[in-house]
Amino acid sequence: MSWNRIIIFLGGSTEDIEMAIHRSARTGLVLLFAALMSGAAIAQSREANLMPRQGDMGYLNGSFGEEQADQMRDMTSLFPVRFTFARHDGTHNIDVFVADVHLRIVDSQGRTVLELTQQGPIFLLRLPDGAYAIEAERNGEVKTRRFEIVAGRRQHIALSWAG
Repeated sequence: MSWNRIIIFLGGSTEDIEMAIHRSARTGLVLLFAALMSGAAIAQSREANLMPRQGDMGYLNGSFGEEQADQMRDMTSLFPVRFTFARHDGTHNIDVFVADVHLRIVDSQGRTVLELTQQGPIFLLRLPDGAYAIEAERNGEVKTRRFEIVAGRRQHIALSWAG
């Protein structure tokens, strides 16, 4: 598995896809995968960098390396929620990014709206306004956080595991 990856799954028009591909090429983005989503179902994958529209569900995952981290930071404004996943290195007293997180996003009725494996270290999320929870599991330890998507509001949720 390559750690130098960014994966994006969003709904969008052909024009959005073409515009985003050209923008990605200019910024040197190596590889992006896009899939149109119908509800929580993922359709066919294809290369693109889409700009989410109001009410669209989507995510962007990745960011190992300085260039990719910068690109992810540049795209943060397009997503209401940014998650970061890390493990705490007690020896050096630092947090180290991880990309082996199994995550599940559930809505206020407990329905799974998104479930993915091998995610991180930065995960950007766009969902319709509402109340949600993330269940993030790494090495058998589950972290749960509730969050709300509200138009115009951005938030960062950091999850960290021991060792």
